[in-house]
Amino acid sequence: MNLRIAAYNLLAGGSAKRAGHWMMVRDHIAPDILLTQECKAPDAQQFPHKTKIWTEAVKRRWGTALVATSLDVTPVTVRGFRGWITGGEVDVGSARPLRIFSVHIPAGEHGYVRTVHRMIDRLKPHARVADLILGGDFNVAVGFREPGDVPGMSPGERKVLTRLVEELDLFPCWQTHHPGKPLAQTLRWTGNRAAPYHCDGIFAPSSWRDRLQSCEVVAGSEWDRLSDHNPIVAEFSL
Repeated sequence: MNLRIAAYNLLAGGSAKRAGHWMMVRDHIAPDILLTQECKAPDAQQFPHKTKIWTEAVKRRWGTALVATSLDVTPVTVRGFRGWITGGEVDVGSARPLRIFSVHIPAGEHGYVRTVHRMIDRLKPHARVADLILGGDFNVAVGFREPGDVPGMSPGERKVLTRLVEELDLFPCWQTHHPGKPLAQTLRWTGNRAAPYHCDGIFAPSSWRDRLQSCEVVAGSEWDRLSDHNPIVAEFSL
């Protein structure tokens, strides 16, 4: 049995001209668990599911969701991040409980890096009692960059990524599956659509490293018209 997880920022909840995100994911990715950001609550006809957990971030506009196609998920909250981190506990037969979180980091009062530090502080109690999987739009680099890489990696980004690895006992799935390769583009920022920003990612517990079967960024013209972010998909053996 495999567990297929996808993370995807839909860009401001979609629009009349940018519709069809859910059906594209359904038809071309078919995840067991979908972690979405900047989304409206999914419709069962667009994306059939057994469990849906959605919390509103921007009033009457969009929020953050965890959707499971066939699994039961019990909601789990992260204090201080309602609407931006939506999560739940799922039973996949692993030795420890598994808690999965759809993450969208806001700038907050002091910028993205400081907000990620605050998220890590709030997730540490969860990591003591369960394995964690985080997926979504972190708004900072979610893989280590080498000196001279463009775009570069700030010391602050390196520190938060190190904390995710060391204090939450996680590993970045894309970089682990593609060792030594430049980070793939997940965001086509309007200021520079060619820059390979890699701010969308999936992190899994270190004990799952040998279970990682694949991790890919899904790209193409059909996806380009829907959002400035690309979906990222990781598959694990159970």
